[in-house]
Amino acid sequence: MLSEAGGSPQPIATITGHSLKTVTVILDRHLARTRALADQTNFDWENSPRTELANHLQAVTPTPKASKRKTLV
Repeated sequence: MLSEAGGSPQPIATITGHSLKTVTVILDRHLARTRALADQTNFDWENSPRTELANHLQAVTPTPKASKRKTLV
């Protein structure tokens, strides 16, 4: 339930008193891989400030560098 509420393994381990390794094993075995969980994860990733910056950097069109050649007239 903590994972489905958005908790990551480290805080879950802290709250429950399990080791990080045990939490990872428990989540791997018992976490329901539901469409809602996948959708929420995608939403969180797409709306993360880090993802926003990465998307912005990829979307920016590079400006062509000025040619160093002199134009002969």
